[in-house]
Amino acid sequence: MTEAATVHAVIARALKEHGAEVMFGLLGDANLFMADAYVRVEGGRFVAAAHETSAVQMALGYAAMTGRVGATTVTHGPAVSNCVTALIEGVKGQLPIVLLAGDTPGADPEHPQAVDQAAMAAAAKAGFVQLRSAETVVADLSAAFRVAEIERRPVLFNMPAELMWEKAEHGPIDPPPPRHRSAPADGDDMDRVVGLIAS
Repeated sequence: MTEAATVHAVIARALKEHGAEVMFGLLGDANLFMADAYVRVEGGRFVAAAHETSAVQMALGYAAMTGRVGATTVTHGPAVSNCVTALIEGVKGQLPIVLLAGDTPGADPEHPQAVDQAAMAAAAKAGFVQLRSAETVVADLSAAFRVAEIERRPVLFNMPAELMWEKAEHGPIDPPPPRHRSAPADGDDMDRVVGLIAS
């Protein structure tokens, strides 16, 4: 059975269902209510950072130590641009995290904090998943976690501010992909692989 809630509340619940027991971040007007629901309603743990770069780096450290997808959040505009260096580090380190970033209202292109957040993710070679609508919120967040897990890199999940208070149905999340870890080849297998490469 689904339950009607606001988009920010559905995101908070879906985060917990994706196994995000802790989220690192810096709060602003575009992510405040989502983070509040994550802590107050869903019982998640929020670790505050003094700077956006630090928030992303803490999530990268979490991913490196646990092998799980880390979660971090910042607000929009300059907050996202402050994350680019850490996102580059995460891409180079093949560390899976989801950066939940608010975005300025699309109807206000002259907003003083409006920047092209997709272009910043692309510049860092991070993934980018757009929250498209209240109807797709669970599927979109699941896609962000799936890309991070499969491609082993940070993914920016872009959350338009104008969607946060819309009503959404919270259905089941998409299951995560199976985790496969490579194992070192033994002597005979290694000899065959080397032979194939050499030929």
